[in-house]
Amino acid sequence: MDLSAIKKRHKALLEVEDSKDVIIEELCSRIESLEKDISEKESELEDKKVIVDDAKGKSKKWKGEVDELKRERAKLSYVSVLIDGDCMNFHDTLIQKGHSGGHETVQTLLTSINAHVQDLDNPIHPIQCRIRVYANVNGLGKTYRNAGIISDEETLVSFIQGFNMENGLCDFVDAGGGKECSDVKLRALFEQDIQDTHCTRIIFCGSSDNGYARLLGPHRGCNRISLIQGPPFAWEMKELSTHFPTASFPDVFRSTKLSRRVSFSQTTPPSSPPQPAAPAAPANYASAAKATPPPQPPSPSPSPERKVPKIPILKNSYGQRIDRPLRFSTRDQVDSLKQLKLCNQYHILGVCSYGEFCSHSHEPKLSATQVEDLKYIARSRVCARGLECEDEGCVCGHRCPRESCGGFGWNGCRFPRYMHGVDTSV
Repeated sequence: MDLSAIKKRHKALLEVEDSKDVIIEELCSRIESLEKDISEKESELEDKKVIVDDAKGKSKKWKGEVDELKRERAKLSYVSVLIDGDCMNFHDTLIQKGHSGGHETVQTLLTSINAHVQDLDNPIHPIQCRIRVYANVNGLGKTYRNAGIISDEETLVSFIQGFNMENGLCDFVDAGGGKECSDVKLRALFEQDIQDTHCTRIIFCGSSDNGYARLLGPHRGCNRISLIQGPPFAWEMKELSTHFPTASFPDVFRSTKLSRRVSFSQTTPPSSPPQPAAPAAPANYASAAKATPPPQPPSPSPSPERKVPKIPILKNSYGQRIDRPLRFSTRDQVDSLKQLKLCNQYHILGVCSYGEFCSHSHEPKLSATQVEDLKYIARSRVCARGLECEDEGCVCGHRCPRESCGGFGWNGCRFPRYMHGVDTSV
């Protein structure tokens, strides 16, 4: 055998052995690296287990706290029922019962509300209802009396007392003279309720007043608002009603409007300045005049047959009453006329339906320019009937006369929001 060949083979074998050692060393090094990684991962895993266990504990604690908050919130949750008592009138029979009718109305109303809320929300806990009725009580009493529903206004007062005494969260509130007073109260309460997370539902009762469409319009589709129909929905409210759950409480509210007239009490003359927007009916004035003390000779007063001059009623494409712009002579002249406390109705129309009861001046005779200035002054008084006024003898304002106004309360503006930005195209 050739020695050189053997040496070559031996050298090749040594190279193979060396290669095997390198491979084994690399494997050992890799194993050590993997074992180190495994150890680090096990350590990280243990840390994560601690974190997860801690998170589970906190989650359980937080869930308990959330459940407790839900229980506490449920205790404070309520359903707000807002009623415009001027346009949503209670049944005649309930009003006629006086004090007991007030109690019965609250009981029936609460029953209807509970059934309505159960159908819509199916609450787990008993619901708490807060009911607010706002109305011009003096005017409403006269309306009920003039309609022949009650013989005297004390019946309505007794009804309201019974209503207020039945439940601590149910109030019938006298909002003051003029329909806009009720509007302002209801709007303010609605804006508060819609932002209150404790208020689970607002049940709004003012179906025949288009003015509320401006209030409810921005909340179309809100699942927390219900509309209740008494008299048929006014046309804007009817369109809006398709965006909210609607219902009716036939055992509580009339399905028709009351015939609204203003009359004088036979014993008490009006103590506040006359409202030109709602002149008294001549027949009622006659009976009031008969009840006055007779010693003095009769003073001139309008006869029952005398008609109040008519002012053309202009309307826009929405059927809303609009006022033509008026111009005044000078600001000083307007201010001086305001100081005279003149009877707007007498000087503008030539007739005063308040007769001897009128507390405003019928003198002196005004010039044509002064009459125009007085019309401008009269327009600054908000008409109680708003954009729906059909009184051809109304001299009050049916929209804000300012060209640029920030809305109700801005610089003393007394016109509600819906009386701003009215389309004046006839």
